[in-house]
Amino acid sequence: MSRLVLPLTFALLGILAIGSDVRGQLLTEIPDRAKDIRIDEKRGDFLPSDLTFLDENGEPKSVAQFGDGKKPFLLTLNYSNCPGLCIAQLNGLTEGLAAMRDLELGKDFRVYSISIDPRETQEKMAAMKGKYIAMLPKQHAPSGWSFLHGDRDSIAKIADAVGFRYTYDAAHDRYNHASAAILVTPDGKISRYLFEIGFKPETIRFGLIEASEGRIGSMADQILLSCFHYNPEEGSYAADARKLLAFGAGAFVIVGLAFSVPFWMPRKSVGTQANPGEQSKSSNVPAVIELK
Repeated sequence: MSRLVLPLTFALLGILAIGSDVRGQLLTEIPDRAKDIRIDEKRGDFLPSDLTFLDENGEPKSVAQFGDGKKPFLLTLNYSNCPGLCIAQLNGLTEGLAAMRDLELGKDFRVYSISIDPRETQEKMAAMKGKYIAMLPKQHAPSGWSFLHGDRDSIAKIADAVGFRYTYDAAHDRYNHASAAILVTPDGKISRYLFEIGFKPETIRFGLIEASEGRIGSMADQILLSCFHYNPEEGSYAADARKLLAFGAGAFVIVGLAFSVPFWMPRKSVGTQANPGEQSKSSNVPAVIELK
């Protein structure tokens, strides 16, 4: 058995060396192949308002109409024949919207999904919309989510405006792309990027409230949002421990002061004011009786 130890050791080292060499090649090749597949965040930039797309009903929708100056909206870039990532993103987004409370699609915000494939048809867009709208609760209006398609030039311009970099793989007839849901203010300014696949409802909610610039959500929502911070690396919101502690301490002080108010108010002495009848009866009684 001891004679096999040395040969087995060299064989194992050789396998590890080959494996590390393969891994090294992969690490150098993958970034080169994917260098044009990324999302460059352009927060603060405005979407080009002069672009027009067609929705699932064949109706034209200009980018200037997306928010109508009143509602924030979510923007996604997908295509109907995507083999995986688009399906995962839209499924996750739909589940997140379905679990979100208070804010309603169509009433408080909108969603626009634009296809990056210029060969898309109205029928395919209608089929995609039907699939995802069917997954939403009834309080969400179907009119609040539009699936759009357009020409190659319009697609390229909207993709460039939001920093969505993708490539076309002619050999497999597919688009290589990343994934993000982009939050936009009512006047068309890019607010945040959400890079989640399984969208948390609170992340969508906070993002929409922030993008609305005070137009949607309650005062309690605004206060709660101030206790969270946006993590640009993860594209999501997380609780800020310091802000939560400060808010909790402030609330404790306010409640304590509220309960202590009665103790600071001047008290009326008990029995100092007699009834009129009793006062008339006691007026004949001397205040001091002297015994002799």
